[in-house]
Amino acid sequence: MNVFGADFDNLQEYCSMQTFQPGCWKNEVVVIRQAIYGRRRVGKCLESEEANLFQDPRYFGCSEDVLHIVGAKCSGHKECEISIPDPDLDGTSPCLPGLKKFLEVSYSCVEGNIRQPTFYKPSPSTAD
Repeated sequence: MNVFGADFDNLQEYCSMQTFQPGCWKNEVVVIRQAIYGRRRVGKCLESEEANLFQDPRYFGCSEDVLHIVGAKCSGHKECEISIPDPDLDGTSPCLPGLKKFLEVSYSCVEGNIRQPTFYKPSPSTAD
């Protein structure tokens, strides 16, 4: 999904094997407003039947605020790309290993200068 000039108030879901690709118009940059990774709620990526099977919070309801990761990859850029699964997001380990997790994210496009490309570097506490 690639939506230019988007200004989302609601979180959009990106499931396993999907790619978050925000893009902005000329003279605008992406600003990530909110980013959550895991299996937080029933929606496009997690059906209610699956959630009902596993009431354990390690299977359903597990999530991590990943604004710092997604923001480092995308905020200040005209466009960016994060494929799910993503190794940096998976490094947050919000759920049991092996479970498919998804990204919920909202962003805006604002007038501004394009930031030089940077790469997210995990802190020593999150690195393997």
